[in-house]
Amino acid sequence: MIELLFARKYLRKRALFGSTVAAALAITAASASAEDSAGNTCNAASINSPPGIEWMESYGWRYPDDTAAEAAYGELVTGQSPWPSWFTPVLSWLPQGTVFQMALGTGQPTDRPGGFGTFDNIQNVAEIREYLAVLQVWKPDIDRVATYRTTQQMVAMIGPIGPQVDAESCELLPGRYSQFQMVVPPQDRMNYLELVGVRAIPANIDDTD
Repeated sequence: MIELLFARKYLRKRALFGSTVAAALAITAASASAEDSAGNTCNAASINSPPGIEWMESYGWRYPDDTAAEAAYGELVTGQSPWPSWFTPVLSWLPQGTVFQMALGTGQPTDRPGGFGTFDNIQNVAEIREYLAVLQVWKPDIDRVATYRTTQQMVAMIGPIGPQVDAESCELLPGRYSQFQMVVPPQDRMNYLELVGVRAIPANIDDTD
């Protein structure tokens, strides 16, 4: 089936990712040094930046020493894995009738969904940034949440959302909500989905009329 072929291709890409991490970290280190010398107020790639310090306080204890922890932080910054480092996503099937939510960027049509959904109830943009760990560079403006239902079973990777480092806002986004990644070609996604509804969301919980 085309879905399983697409899934195998996805898993091969994940395996190849590990071989590129060292090179990416070297590039990051060079970039960090250059930006520090330029006097930037926040170089998110640096472990001494606000998100780096917060990451060390929250996750550094999981590593044998500071060197290993700093390397893991650098891998997060360069790799931007959607999953926590301690978790391997599970290849599974979403049953027909599965209902989920998805954040939509300004102007994004509902018939062009992104590749990730959540089973948690999204209330505002602040939650999307913090708990879905959606970076500014991925979706600069978010104004709606769409609810979809699967019309047939769909292969997906399922697991918790890992943290992200947002260089634009100089923040550590913890993630932790549920998520799944559709393992079907983007052009075929609506063959598996129907729109249940769409609603506008405020920027924060207090931004209500």
